[in-house]
Amino acid sequence: MNVPVNALHAKGYVSIGCEPCTRPVLPGQHEREGRWWWEDAKAKECGLHKGNIKEENLNGNGSVHANGTVAHSDLFNTQSVVNLSRPGIENLLKLENRKEAWLVVLYAPWCQFCQAMEDSYVELAEKLAASGVKVAKFRADGEEKAYAQQELQLGSFPTIVLFTKHSSRPIKYPSEKRDVDSLMAFVNALQ
Repeated sequence: MNVPVNALHAKGYVSIGCEPCTRPVLPGQHEREGRWWWEDAKAKECGLHKGNIKEENLNGNGSVHANGTVAHSDLFNTQSVVNLSRPGIENLLKLENRKEAWLVVLYAPWCQFCQAMEDSYVELAEKLAASGVKVAKFRADGEEKAYAQQELQLGSFPTIVLFTKHSSRPIKYPSEKRDVDSLMAFVNALQ
């Protein structure tokens, strides 16, 4: 019938509602998983009805405060993953001859795609620990988002970049595959 497809569909927004009530779904999830995602599956209701939000855990990813905002636990919390601050990532960008390569995930703890790759990224960090490749994270939402977009090629969350030993600019991971083997192949091909 020549009806145009909404461009958000390709970004994981299979079922689209109002902006605060909709988020993209992961491959294999039911299309309605992205709608009213904090609600009990039996009582889905639009998020504009603030009275429906309860102060309890939301799918294990965070909790709702009395004012309706969500607090999310941080991701990639392991000794194998270095937590970079803004000065840390700025210093990494300034170095032209690094002693080791650095793989950095630009993430937001509320992002379901970041949450979904947490286990594989932590496993990758443990596998790379003895190889001389540093594995790090940089929280690139909020006040850091504009900086990450301009300096680190952030397009969406998560974005993964590799700082090789002899390159002044990071190389962006070009795939949506975020399993250990795919990430390892990317690192091995470029370090």
